[in-house]
Amino acid sequence: MVLTNHIARLAAVTALLTALCLSASALGATPTAAQIEQFKRLPPSEQKALAQSMGVDIGQLEALAGGNGASSELVPSEEVSGPRVRAAENSDETQRPPTAKRDDIADEKQPLEPFGYSLFKLGPDAFNPASDIPVPANYILGPGDTVVIQLYGKESNTYTLELSREGNLQFPEIGPITLAGLNFNQARQKIENVVSEQMIGIKASITMGKLRSIRVFALGEVDVPGSYVVGSLSTMTNAIFSSGGITEIGSLRNIQLKRNGKTVARLDLYDLLLRGDTSGDARLLPGDVIFVPPVSKTASITGAVKRPAIYELKNEKTAKQLVELAGGLTASAYIEASKIERISDSGEKVLVELSQDSVDRQFINAGDQLIIGDSLDQVTDSITLVGHVKRPESIAWKPGMTFTDAVYDVNALLPMPDIDLALIERESPETREIQVLTLSPKSAFARPKSQADITLRARDSIHLFGFEDDRTELLSELNDKLKLQSNIDRRQQIVRIDGSVRFPGDYPLASNMTPTNLVQLAGGFTESALGRDGEITRYQINDARERVVIRAQVDFSNQNQPALLPGDTLRVKQIPLWTEKESVQLIGEVMHPGSYPLLPGETLIDVIKRAGGLTARAYPHGAIFSRTGLRELEQARLEELKKEVEADIAASRLETSDTRDGIDSDQAAEILENIEKTESVGRLVIDLPAILNAPDKFDFQLAEGDKLEIPRYKPSVTVVGEVQYPTSHFYKDKLSVGDYLGKSGGLKRNADKNRIYVIRANGEVFQPKGNGWFGSKRSRLNPGDTIVVPLDTKRVDKLTLWASITRIMYEAALGVAAIRSL
Repeated sequence: MVLTNHIARLAAVTALLTALCLSASALGATPTAAQIEQFKRLPPSEQKALAQSMGVDIGQLEALAGGNGASSELVPSEEVSGPRVRAAENSDETQRPPTAKRDDIADEKQPLEPFGYSLFKLGPDAFNPASDIPVPANYILGPGDTVVIQLYGKESNTYTLELSREGNLQFPEIGPITLAGLNFNQARQKIENVVSEQMIGIKASITMGKLRSIRVFALGEVDVPGSYVVGSLSTMTNAIFSSGGITEIGSLRNIQLKRNGKTVARLDLYDLLLRGDTSGDARLLPGDVIFVPPVSKTASITGAVKRPAIYELKNEKTAKQLVELAGGLTASAYIEASKIERISDSGEKVLVELSQDSVDRQFINAGDQLIIGDSLDQVTDSITLVGHVKRPESIAWKPGMTFTDAVYDVNALLPMPDIDLALIERESPETREIQVLTLSPKSAFARPKSQADITLRARDSIHLFGFEDDRTELLSELNDKLKLQSNIDRRQQIVRIDGSVRFPGDYPLASNMTPTNLVQLAGGFTESALGRDGEITRYQINDARERVVIRAQVDFSNQNQPALLPGDTLRVKQIPLWTEKESVQLIGEVMHPGSYPLLPGETLIDVIKRAGGLTARAYPHGAIFSRTGLRELEQARLEELKKEVEADIAASRLETSDTRDGIDSDQAAEILENIEKTESVGRLVIDLPAILNAPDKFDFQLAEGDKLEIPRYKPSVTVVGEVQYPTSHFYKDKLSVGDYLGKSGGLKRNADKNRIYVIRANGEVFQPKGNGWFGSKRSRLNPGDTIVVPLDTKRVDKLTLWASITRIMYEAALGVAAIRSL
């Protein structure tokens, strides 16, 4: 009855679909409003199927019919098997009901997928029947099958004959032979008998040619229910794939094959997926119906199994059988930590604990979730070696095991180990709180199995150090653990050490730790340590919950030192007036140039005297004095300048208009290159002749990294900036600024003649008063001076100004380099 209604409905809308197709093809036929409304009332699956069978794009029909329901991803079929083309053939995604789109769920834990349904993501071609294999002996012939008959003997001939609709084979010279309903063996025997009886002296060889197509139905919980044309060798799985697969509410284990109204076979896809058994995949006959009912009983399994998923249950009743469906346990599974999450009769979730004995007999109910426990990552009964060892690893612990059993001697450590002190991180057996112990690897190696060779416990961690290891970083995690254990009644088991030790900072407080132990843990004394004196600052809380500060002196040479308490700060005193080694450089025209160690309080004159004084060729007026801090500041400003120029260049290119060209790429590159080439000098202007003449008045103390460069006498004056030819000229006492500018070709049109300035050889900058730059009034210049002619900022844009400034900077840097090279 359902099939009759389906065929009737198909005939009823054929005219509608034809009209819609013609309209979509612009052939003049226009569907009526009633036809469109009739099409819109069809279920989406029938819309897809009808459009597919007519070879029409469903998207075009949706546009004509008002965009009703069906997916616009479907395309015209290129197959003869009905509405089997799905969006998955042209897209990476497979169509599924909304509940199947689990990838969009944002969850820390990936949700379980129903098992087996991903098989249909492969598409229908994955299970197409083979067409080039020998025909089975039990193959039933029917209308449309082709038989190839080769005659040999007295006559030779070959015939390729097709069974008619009546099931007859029209054999030349013999007549019709009825073969429909016979299997291949029976048909072959019948043809051989007819040939031998009616054609004397002739024998026949019979094979199958092209096979017929059959129409079958896929109904129930399949993606696109309907009728399909498939090959005559097709099986149940081929028809299921042609229909787009089974939806996630369809059963994989009770797929029914109905023939003439009766169920003749049942297919369990789990046999195919889990055991590779195809014996239940029955071959189809014309008119067969594959029916997929809804899934019935399911249970899920997760945890330490090979294939966590939601499984459909058939004959499985126990937890063990569900584990077998999931591929078995992983190597890390721990059954004793497993449980079943179940919905009780009252609608509440309950847990059922499992054990190794009960897993075989524990029943599984529909909707249960079996959670298989995993073994713990933590290794018990082990010792962990951390830090400066060749093999930082966990090793097996045995009762009575000592430090030298875990670290046999110094050869087990990396090069340059610190064997004065190591730490043991230990858990209290009663509370599992962290405790810290100290030991001396040197003493343990020297006296194995003695009191110095500490007996270890299970889960101990041994921290070993090298001379170059910063212990404050290596022990930061341990410090964090100890801080977490603190509360109002228990202070943080942390102490601090400052002063002349190699690695000052916070350290774990070990049992009975002394100041000497803490110094050893911090890497030992530095060379600046006073060595015998220290101070402990202790903060205690009195009964009124007030903090009381106590200070105590420590004598490191005394064997009987007080034990440190939580929160103590130990300060190791430094040698009075100790400073790190400092040096200054004298370069150029001194008798003995080079680097000189700097003593506390030494001045510039003191170091010049140590260098033997100036040479006869020295030019003290051009002395260049630089300081490290100023060099760093200058370099930072150059970097800022470069960023600002780059931003202006980018803005100029964006603001290009018809009346103003954008900045030339070569010009932009030159500006940035000039900044890159400009060396940060860190120059501090000094008047060396005045210092030499009146040291009591002008001399000053030097600092680490100071540099004094004394050039040779330079009988020249340099002109840079907006002049026709920037260059250097021989110095003449009577020439003025205007004279030197004239020697450089005079000023350019954009020069700012009112702001010309002079940079002295020692770095001093001045701008003479008055308007006598070019007149008869003469301005006093010295050898080595540089005349700078700036650009008139009112006449140019910002980038042209940058180009001028950076060029002057570069030329001035060249001037400094020239002074150094003399």
